[in-house]
Amino acid sequence: MKSLGLKVSLIVALLIAAIIAIIVYIVSMQSLQLVEDLTAKEAAAANVTFGKDMDRLQNEALANARLIAYSNDVIESIAGGDDAALKSALLLYGTEMDVVTVTDTEGNVLMRMHSDEKGDSIAGQKALSAALNTGRGISLIERGSTVGLTTRGSSPIYDPEGNLIGAVVSGHDLSNPKYVDYVKEHTDSEVTLFEGDTRLMSTIVNERGERVVGTQMANTEVLNTVLTQRSEYSLRITLFEKEYYAHYSPLIIENEVIGMLFTGVLIEEALSDQQSMMNTVLILGVACGLIGVVVVFFFCMFSVSRPLKKLGIIATKISSGDIGVTTSSNASTGIRSKDEVGRLARSLELAYDHLQGYVKEIRDRMHDLAEGDLTKESSYEFDGDFILIKDSINEITRNLNQTLREINSSSSQVSTGAKQVADGAQSLAQGSTEQAASVQQLSSSIAEIAKRTKENAETADKTSKLSASIKDSAEKGSRQMDDMITAVKEINDASHSISNIIKTIDDIAFQTNILALNAAVEAARAGQHGKGFAVVAEEVRNLASKSAEAAKNTGDMIQNSMEKAELGSRIAGETAESLNEIVSGINESTVLVTEIAESSEEQAIGISQINTGIDQVAQVVQQNSATAEESAAASEEMSGQSAMLQQLIAQFKLTEGNRYNLPSSPSFSSTIENDDEPTAIDASDDGFGKY
Repeated sequence: MKSLGLKVSLIVALLIAAIIAIIVYIVSMQSLQLVEDLTAKEAAAANVTFGKDMDRLQNEALANARLIAYSNDVIESIAGGDDAALKSALLLYGTEMDVVTVTDTEGNVLMRMHSDEKGDSIAGQKALSAALNTGRGISLIERGSTVGLTTRGSSPIYDPEGNLIGAVVSGHDLSNPKYVDYVKEHTDSEVTLFEGDTRLMSTIVNERGERVVGTQMANTEVLNTVLTQRSEYSLRITLFEKEYYAHYSPLIIENEVIGMLFTGVLIEEALSDQQSMMNTVLILGVACGLIGVVVVFFFCMFSVSRPLKKLGIIATKISSGDIGVTTSSNASTGIRSKDEVGRLARSLELAYDHLQGYVKEIRDRMHDLAEGDLTKESSYEFDGDFILIKDSINEITRNLNQTLREINSSSSQVSTGAKQVADGAQSLAQGSTEQAASVQQLSSSIAEIAKRTKENAETADKTSKLSASIKDSAEKGSRQMDDMITAVKEINDASHSISNIIKTIDDIAFQTNILALNAAVEAARAGQHGKGFAVVAEEVRNLASKSAEAAKNTGDMIQNSMEKAELGSRIAGETAESLNEIVSGINESTVLVTEIAESSEEQAIGISQINTGIDQVAQVVQQNSATAEESAAASEEMSGQSAMLQQLIAQFKLTEGNRYNLPSSPSFSSTIENDDEPTAIDASDDGFGKY
C-alpha cells in the first residue's frame, strides 16, 4: 500500500472506531451511576424548591397578618365586641390564607376564619406568643390546634391609642395538596410531606388514583436517620410497583424536628432518557467517524509536499525582507490546483502583494511625517491586524495635528492675553499713581482734621476746668445759703421769745389796770381824803392802758416780723434747693465735659493712627505702581515669546479646521441605595433549619 492518503485514511478509521467503541463501553458501564447522579440532583433540586416555597409562604403569612392587624374594621370589631363584623373582616382580608385566627391579649380565641370554634386558648403557640409578649410578629412553621402543620405569620393588634388589644395569626395549611403539587410542577419530582412519621400530603397516588396520605412509614432506618439523627437519607425504594430514587430530609423548626420531606424521581423515566441520549451519541459518533475517514482519504490522495515546498519559496522571501518583486496569481509557484494547497498558495501570493503595498504605504506616510507634512492620511486598504498599524499612523497624524493646532491657538491666545495683561498693567500703574495722589490729599485732610480735633480736645479740657470752678462757687453759695437759713431760723426763734415777753407785759398792764381800778374804788370810799390817791390811781390806769396798747402794737409788729421771717425762711429753703439742683447739674455737666474731653483725646489718637495707616497705604500704592510697570514689561516679553512660538509651529503643514475630536474623559456616577427598614422575617431562623 503505497498511497499515503489510503494509509492515513485507514489509520484514522481505525482510531475513530476504537474511540467510538470506548465511548459506548464507558456509557454502557456508567449509565446506572449517571442515572443515580441525575436523579439525586433532581431530588435535591426539588428539596430546595420546597424550601424556597415555604419561605415564600411564610412571608405571605406574615404580610397577611400585618394587613389584618392594621385594618380599621378588625380593630373596631375587637374594640366593640362585634363578632359578626370581625368574621366579615377576616373573610375580606384573609382570602389568600387557609388559616386565620384572632385572639385577645391573653391568647383566647376571639374568632377563626377557618372554623366556628372559639373561646379556647392558643397562648402556647410560638407565633402568637411572640406577637403578644414582644409586640413584634414573626413567621415560622408549627402545628396548630385545629389544623396540622401550617406556615404561620403573626402580628399584634393595637387600638388607635396604641394599646394592645389582641393578636392575629394567619397561615397556610400544608395538608392542602396545592403546595406539594407546586413543587412537583416545577421539578418533575414526586413530593411527600411528613408530619412526624405520618404522611401529611403527597403527590404519589395509589392504584385507585388516590393520594397516599395519613399512613405511617415503616422503614425504621429512614426514620432513625432523619427524625432522630437529623440527617438526610437517600435510597432506592419501590412504591406501587414503581422504583424511585428517594431523598429524605428533616424539617427542623427552632431545633425541633417536626417532620420530614420526601422527594423522588422515577428511575425508569431517567433510564429512558439516558438510553435516548446514548443512542444519539452512538449515531453522531459513527457519522462523524465515517465523514472523517472520507475527508482524510481524499485529502491525502493528492501530493502535499511539492506544493508546500514551492510555497516555502515565497515564505523565505517574506522572512528575508525581500518584498520588492510583485507576484501574480500562481505565476511564481506554478500551483494551479483548486484544493486547499492551491488556495493556500493563492492566499500566500495575495498576502505577499498586500504586504508589499502595506510596506510602501507605511514608508510614504513616515516620510511625510519626517518632512513635517501632517495634511495626509493613509487611505490604503489595510486588512487584518495591519488595520491597527494604519489606524495608529492616522491617529498619530490626527493627534499631532490636534496638538500643534491647539498649541498654535494657545500661543495666539497667550499673545493676546499678554497684550491685554500689558495694557491692564499700564492702566493699573496709572491708576496706582492717581491713587497715590488721592491718598496724599486724603492724608493732608486727615492731618487737618487731627489738628482741629486736638484743638477741640484742648477747648473741652478748658471747659472742664471752668465747670469745676463754677461748681466750687455754686457749692460755696449753697453753704452761705445754709448759714442764712440758720440765721433766719434764729431770728424767728427770737421773735417767738419777744412775743412771750410782750404777752407778759400785757399781763402786767392788765393787772396794773385792775389794781388801779381797785385803788379808785378805795379812794372813793375814803372820800375827801382819798382824792389824791384817786388821781394817782387814774394816772396809773392810764399808764396801764397805754402800756397795754403799746404791747398790743408791739405784738402786732412782732407777729408781722415773724410772718416775714417765716416767708424769708421758706424762700431761703427753696433757694437752697435750687442751688443744690444747680450744683447737681454742674456736677453732671462737669462729668459730660470730662467725657467729651476724653473722647476728643481718643479721636485725636485714632485720627493719628488713621493718618499713619494712610501713609502705609500710600507706600503700598506706590509699590503696586512699580510692580504693575514690571508686569507690563514682563507681558511684553511674553508676547514676543508667543510670536516666536507661532513662527516655529508655522513650519508644519496642518489640516484645515478641527476635523478630529479627541474623546472626552468619561464621567462616572454611582448611586447607593440603602433601605434600612427592618423586617421581622428571617427564614433561616424562623423557617426550616434544614430541608
